[in-house]
Amino acid sequence: MKRFRILILIFFAVCIFFPVDKVCASPVQDQLKVTLDQILEVLRDPSLKGEEYTEKRRASLRNIIYKRFSFDKMSQLCLARHWKKRSDDEKKTFIELFGKLLEQTYISKVESYSDEKVVFVKEFVNKKKAQVNTKIITDTIEIPIDYRLFKTNDGTWMVYDLVIEGVSLVGNYRSQFKQMLQKDSYEQLLEEIKKKLTP
Repeated sequence: MKRFRILILIFFAVCIFFPVDKVCASPVQDQLKVTLDQILEVLRDPSLKGEEYTEKRRASLRNIIYKRFSFDKMSQLCLARHWKKRSDDEKKTFIELFGKLLEQTYISKVESYSDEKVVFVKEFVNKKKAQVNTKIITDTIEIPIDYRLFKTNDGTWMVYDLVIEGVSLVGNYRSQFKQMLQKDSYEQLLEEIKKKLTP
């Protein structure tokens, strides 16, 4: 029993003095860190900097983001009760359009970062859902970006919402869509999303 207590004390000591060490990092944080490191690697790549390489850079970012972000889940949450009314083809179309909009919004937020540091602040895990709070630290400001994730059956943690500077990306769009669908048709909503997409 005494030996067990000593082991517990050693474990907590390691976590206190080495908070980002692999010993203490959880699977959700490990997986998210891999994705964020890959994103920063693209943003820091000298061969991808400049407006002339925007499409190539964004294609690389897109490939990384789609492996960690569940646009299916985000779409379902944003449409809320209107999701069930849609046919399979309509859902597929909406996921594709809205996925592009979310991708565009997220990329525009992170694309200006490269030399900044991403710090993991804390995490909350409750069975198959988690929130990982991070900060992007620059020379002058700190930008909080919190990731909300769910665990798939194969153990993969997927992002289903982003809270950027205190504003939930999904919650914000859900509120907008709810107001629009109260006065306009679903088809008009799709047209509005298309208008917001950068050519």
